[in-house]
This record gives sequence, C-alpha cells and structure tokens, in this order.
Amino acid sequence: MNANARFRAVIFDVDGTMFDTLPSLSAAANSVLMNAGLSEIRTHHLRSALNEGLRPMFRQAIALQSTYVDPRMAVELESKYLARYMRQWLLTAPLYVRLRDALSAFDMLGVKLGICTNRDRASTEMLLAHAGILNLFDTIVGMGDAPRPKPAADPLLLVLERMGVSAADALFIGDSSMDASCARLAQVRFAAHLGGYASQPGDLLPNVVSFNGYDQLVAWVLACISPIEEVCHS
Repeated sequence: MNANARFRAVIFDVDGTMFDTLPSLSAAANSVLMNAGLSEIRTHHLRSALNEGLRPMFRQAIALQSTYVDPRMAVELESKYLARYMRQWLLTAPLYVRLRDALSAFDMLGVKLGICTNRDRASTEMLLAHAGILNLFDTIVGMGDAPRPKPAADPLLLVLERMGVSAADALFIGDSSMDASCARLAQVRFAAHLGGYASQPGDLLPNVVSFNGYDQLVAWVLACISPIEEVCHS
C-alpha cells in the first residue's frame, strides 16, 4: 500500500471514530440491567465489545454479571436495551471535535465520503442526520449489508464497490483493531483515531497515520495531495 498516493475517497467507522457513543450506549444498557435487578457494568468493561456492534456490547454486559442470567431473559433485556437506546439515548452522542470541519474540508476537495460500520444502518443514518452531515456521504454500509462484518474485508470492499473507487485510492479511518484488520485485508490504507475505544495503540497497527484531533488528520491529508510536498508517511 503506497502511503504517498492521493485519495479519491475517505471512509469512516462510526462508533469511537465519528461519534463518542460509548457513554450513551453504556447508560442505556445499565438502565435496563438495573431495572431488572442486575448489576451495573462499568463503561470501560464494554469498550472493546462495542467494536463488534450494539448487540455484542450488551451481550458482554450480560456475560459480566456475577449471577446467572436465563437466556430467555437475556434476549428480552437485549430488546429492551435497543428500544431504550433508540428512544432515549441515540441522539445524545456528540461528534468528535473538529470532525465536522474535516468533513467539509474533504468535501471541498472533491473527495468522496463513505461509512463502514458494524452499527445498523437505521441508527447510523439517524446519527448522521441529527448531526446534519448525512448528505455528505456517498455510501453507507452497516451491519448486515455485507456477508461478514468487520474485521472481515467484506463491508469495506462493498463500500469501495458502491463508490466506484479502488482500494489504492481510499483511506479508511477507524479506532479499533477490527478496523485496522478490515483495512489490511481490503488493502486500504488505515488512519488510526487515537481518541476512540482501542485498548492500546498497538491495536491500531498497521496504519499510515495516527492522530488525536481531526485537525491533525486534515493537515496530513492536505500534505498527501499536495503536488509540492511529499510528507505523507506512517
């Protein structure tokens, strides 16, 4: 993968990359658990499971209970959790600082924008619409749209296919080992968001760039597409 090539598309993960969703998801899960007489699970214990999707995160909360939870009860609680999250908590998650500016900068450069997430399409589109950025994205691929979710390459390859962009012309931005693995398998360059939900920086390898703030990422991308400077490196 050539780190010095220009970009025709920038593709984003959602949870921990665009939106800080873990607090709202944890609050929805714990409210349902505590109403059922179960134990509250601290947010940091759910961090890694969120990368797999909303349902796996709740199943982790069930697995961490100190007492046995009947499987039928677990299924019922999961449904209540999803309903409560969608009704009360979904739209409380904030965008990461300066992400909106980054999207505008990429859009002005004529770069196509896409979404590759293990979150369901409906809640993804609601988040984007509430933030006023839905119309900026050419393609959204969520849970169930591809044969296999991340960390498999399938969803990212589907985004590229729908956007009409080759892997060599794309950059995928994520915050987890699942995102890094997905990018590697799809042979797409990976940008690691350090402010997300990865357990440690090593989970985000290999990457061509890692960043804390979106102003840093924009500066790096601008350097990559500059016809003069050649400072695009890992």
